[in-house]
Amino acid sequence: MNWNKGGPGTKRGFGFGGFAITPGKKEEPKLSQQSHSAFGTAGSSAAFAKSGPPQLPSFYKIGSKRANFDEENAYFEDEEEDSSNVELPYIPAENSPTRQQFHSKSADSDSDDDPLEAFMAEVEARASSGNDQAARDMKRLEDKDKEKKNVKGIRDDIEEEDDQEAYFRYMAENPTAGVVQEEEEDNLEYDSDGNPIAPSKKIIDPLPPIDHSEIEYPPFEKNFYDEHEEITSLTPQQVVELRHKLNLRVSGAAPPRPGSSFAHFGFDEQLMHQIRKSEYTQPTPIQCQGVPVALSGRDMIGIAKTGSGKTAAFIWPMLIHIMDQKELEPGDGPIAVIVCPTRELCQQIHSECKRFGKAYNLRSVAVYGGGSMWEQAKALQEGAEIVVCTPGRLIDHVKKKATNLQRVTYLVFDEADRMFDMGFEYQVRSIASHVRPDRQTLLFSATFRKKIEKLARDILIDPIRVVQGDIGEANEDVTQIVEIFPSGPSKWNWLTRRLVEFTSSGSVLLFVTKKANAEELANNLKQEDHNLGLLHGDMDQSERNKVISEFKKKGIPILVATDVA
Repeated sequence: MNWNKGGPGTKRGFGFGGFAITPGKKEEPKLSQQSHSAFGTAGSSAAFAKSGPPQLPSFYKIGSKRANFDEENAYFEDEEEDSSNVELPYIPAENSPTRQQFHSKSADSDSDDDPLEAFMAEVEARASSGNDQAARDMKRLEDKDKEKKNVKGIRDDIEEEDDQEAYFRYMAENPTAGVVQEEEEDNLEYDSDGNPIAPSKKIIDPLPPIDHSEIEYPPFEKNFYDEHEEITSLTPQQVVELRHKLNLRVSGAAPPRPGSSFAHFGFDEQLMHQIRKSEYTQPTPIQCQGVPVALSGRDMIGIAKTGSGKTAAFIWPMLIHIMDQKELEPGDGPIAVIVCPTRELCQQIHSECKRFGKAYNLRSVAVYGGGSMWEQAKALQEGAEIVVCTPGRLIDHVKKKATNLQRVTYLVFDEADRMFDMGFEYQVRSIASHVRPDRQTLLFSATFRKKIEKLARDILIDPIRVVQGDIGEANEDVTQIVEIFPSGPSKWNWLTRRLVEFTSSGSVLLFVTKKANAEELANNLKQEDHNLGLLHGDMDQSERNKVISEFKKKGIPILVATDVA
């Protein structure tokens, strides 16, 4: 190895600091197929020299200056141009830690790619392919629509559904949209017998407190009972036997003796004419004892079953009570107020008041939730001796000054136990506290629980308690037959087989627990060609009245109703 100082035609150095370039066809270097780092291995010197003994690469010349750097760059630039921009893949060496990972990758991945960039590129590729597929699907659907329109001659401006048509279609598909949701009915609570308990009503703010000592109330008379001589002639033992015969239990201080006919009550001919017109022949047991108590001006607790005639037991004495007082003047409130829990019962009592009130031309107004506030207020302002109401609606009218309670001297709470079950206790107490303290109060209930007893102690003065039968007993006039079915289809089959027989004997009332069940049952029966009516809580009051009226007139033989409607 000789050191050349350099000169014309001679390069400076040991003679292996550069590459010899021979004019003519250029031979490409042979690189190792297993690794790019095969420099210095056997046979690798062929990449740097074409002939002669093996030479070390120029980078082994540490500390010396590389000669003809521009020539070397020109060589590599020519090589890159001839390779047609094809980059060789990265191939790890044998037994390299990345050898296994390399086999799972694509041969096209570059050694300089970032894994995150590769992942994002894959995500973008998938998204792009998905978008392409969605675009192709959309184009296919549009082509189908165009074909249909071309075949049928459809015009978009006519055939497309507008907002109004969409609304009507939605309402047709969802007939219960916008009304009380069915989930609310699923939240009903049930008692130990499986009977649904009516949901509690919202608590209406009570009337503001009133100081009766600051109001000068006019005096009034409330004792109109003259005991008939036949009743007076009865011995105490005969009175006990008569009450036992009527299945009555009476307690309280000096209760009046019961009557046994309308002649014992002392009604005038006008009232008796209406009573006979209503096809009454003799008083019921609760009327035999309740009418003398009410005519005597005593407060009363009446415990009687449904259908016992208790409504007439407080209406007939009420008419006598009203007729003894002076006529109403403009701005006066009612003389008698009857409070009940439901609008149906309110309408029923109102109908009875109008029927018997005709004898004296007395006016009655029904005030209940679901009716027109404006019409009710107008009727109250015109003046009425009798107001039949639900508690919350009466409080609303008093707050709005449509009426007042200053002239009320006869106060009745009918079905007080149901009012308490429905959450009306605060309203009941509020109404009672706004009526003059020396009024006459009558409280009727089917049961006598502790809450009713406490209310009676608070709002009644020295009351007489009249109980017909056993407290809470079932009505003996109703025959009850229990049928238990294993499934819904068996129950439906039994009903359809027996329904014609039932309707031939009289009217049929079918109770269900939910509004949806009522509608389903009514539709199924209509498909069987049965004439029926439907009643549930979401119906308008006018519709409810019409259905009930038709059922009472026997215009429809079957009524399907929810049990809390």
